[in-house]
Amino acid sequence: MANASAKKASAARSAAASTYRPLVVGINIVHFLIRLYQYSVSGNTTLLSTTSLAIHVLLLVLTGIAYRGILDDYAASATSTSKITGSSIGSSGSSGSSSGSKNKLAGGASLDLLGLIVIIQYGSALISDAFYWLLGILPLWGAVRLYKTVTGAKDGLMGGGGGGSGVQNSGGTGSAGHYGVSGGGGNNDAAEERRRKRAERRRMKRG
Repeated sequence: MANASAKKASAARSAAASTYRPLVVGINIVHFLIRLYQYSVSGNTTLLSTTSLAIHVLLLVLTGIAYRGILDDYAASATSTSKITGSSIGSSGSSGSSSGSKNKLAGGASLDLLGLIVIIQYGSALISDAFYWLLGILPLWGAVRLYKTVTGAKDGLMGGGGGGSGVQNSGGTGSAGHYGVSGGGGNNDAAEERRRKRAERRRMKRG
């Protein structure tokens, strides 16, 4: 089971990489060419200032973080979907959850981060440097990602507890059936005991 989950995660990561790697590389190459053209035409030295270069480096680093996060989310989604599917056999409610997980777009907060970076890159290059102020959203993004990580861990723990309860409930149902049979046997024994006592009383009357 562990090997199967690892293979699914690896396959999902590879599939995501084949989709997002060309996209991420293409976005950054086009952005670089736009900036290079602007510098060659206008000769604006602010494009090569320390602050501007630091922001570009930061955006590249964030792009790499977002890219790795997207791949990790695809791998985690493939693994969790496999676990949900395996545990939902015979349970329509769990099957519905599995279907919802399959339909959910993977990438999560990292995909949102990548979108924000693209908006900042092309907004600042084509419209105004004021788009750099959108970097102030990053602390909020970090807080949201931390919240999702914590709640996801709690859901995982609660899901594990729920699975245990399901096993116990199944065992309880089986025990109830067992007790029902035992109870029936007890009733038969009591009826037999009453018949035996009545027979003894009849013999005593005859005697």
